[in-house]
Amino acid sequence: MSTRGSVEEAYSLLPAYCHELERVNSGTRTYIHTDENNHFLYFFMAVGACIRGFQSSMRPVIAVDATHLKCKYKGVLFVANAFDGNRNIYPLAFGIGDLETDASWHWFFSKLHEAIGECPNLVIISDRNISIENVWHNIFPTAQHGICFYHMKGNMKRTFKLKKRDKLLLYFEQAAKSYGIAEFDRHFHKIKGNDEVAQYLESAGLHKWSRAHMDGRRYNVMTTNIAESINSVLRFARMLPVVHLIDEIINLLVKWFSKRRDFALKCTSTLCPDFGEKKLRRRLECASRMNVVKLNHVEYNVVDGDMDGHVHLTNNTCSCRKFQLEQLPCKHVVAVCRFLKLNVYSMASRYYTRNTWLDAYSDTIYPVQPQELWVIPEDVQSRVVRPPNAKVMPGRRKKLRIPSQGEDIIRRKCSRCSGTGHNKSTCKNNVPLPNVGHIL
Repeated sequence: MSTRGSVEEAYSLLPAYCHELERVNSGTRTYIHTDENNHFLYFFMAVGACIRGFQSSMRPVIAVDATHLKCKYKGVLFVANAFDGNRNIYPLAFGIGDLETDASWHWFFSKLHEAIGECPNLVIISDRNISIENVWHNIFPTAQHGICFYHMKGNMKRTFKLKKRDKLLLYFEQAAKSYGIAEFDRHFHKIKGNDEVAQYLESAGLHKWSRAHMDGRRYNVMTTNIAESINSVLRFARMLPVVHLIDEIINLLVKWFSKRRDFALKCTSTLCPDFGEKKLRRRLECASRMNVVKLNHVEYNVVDGDMDGHVHLTNNTCSCRKFQLEQLPCKHVVAVCRFLKLNVYSMASRYYTRNTWLDAYSDTIYPVQPQELWVIPEDVQSRVVRPPNAKVMPGRRKKLRIPSQGEDIIRRKCSRCSGTGHNKSTCKNNVPLPNVGHIL
């Protein structure tokens, strides 16, 4: 990109930039929606390499979130992400709109559907934004919708004035992450000691935030923190004019794809090293202390000293339900594989394998070249995109992130004067000398 012009020029440059982005990255989809007077309304972008990687190599779970922009015309950045097999953020799509409204989320989901098509067994994870709840099922009618348990936990803290270490929050987290109904009931029974909290969680829909009750399979994706992480990475870019913000996103994707492709090429394990391999090795250690009882040629009972597991090899199931919901062998399945001398890695979903991980980043993402090198068709050059028809408030834009409701605010403490809001390198307070008495 060339040197930055005005914020208004960034909108007029958007059609040409999108044309160049689509030219150098095959399969990339960009959309610019304006009103009848050519004022900017919405923008959508999904890079071709990300679309292909999601369709071929990602678990069908998408986390969506939005964050506020800090430039002159403000607005909202929409983000849709997945997890790769190594538990890294896999960006799928980005959008820009005015506010988080039914109309803006409907437009974003519509363009996302156009980009990825029908996705069997899709699960969408979000916070409790009412607009998402209103529109997602109109665009993805066969998908399931889950609530981020971290946001749910924050809402509980705010609504019921709970302290950070309140046991109700611990019981909620244990219930949300439970795999089996019996395990869930054991933890939720403790929550029912507080009728108001229990009714609040039930009214939100147990199937929304509880892994055990959800109709779909959310694997181990319980939060939208992948979207939160994207927000954090782009915290400075969100202050830039629109076309430069998009360029920063593209540069970030270029860096991530190249770095992770190199990492995957160097990987020698069967499963992804930082997730599947580590998790399976821990379960191998647990399984070595378990007794396996053969029931018939496909069913086995595994005694683990806590909650025994009933494994059915033909159905690929275990009574603990961890195997079905994660698609990674639980400790009971690992014990059966040891007992039968089977290759435990063959029981893991392909989503966790090193080869699938490498395939996700096999395509190259190319950055957009300097503006002087662009060759733009006349019909694209002639398209007029004006800034949003919105009132621009005077004053400097806020740079600090506004925490979500119920989220703890971490206050910085100076190690020199013990004051808050700064550190020792920026401390300007006078610190009294210690009273050591008179030197004789």
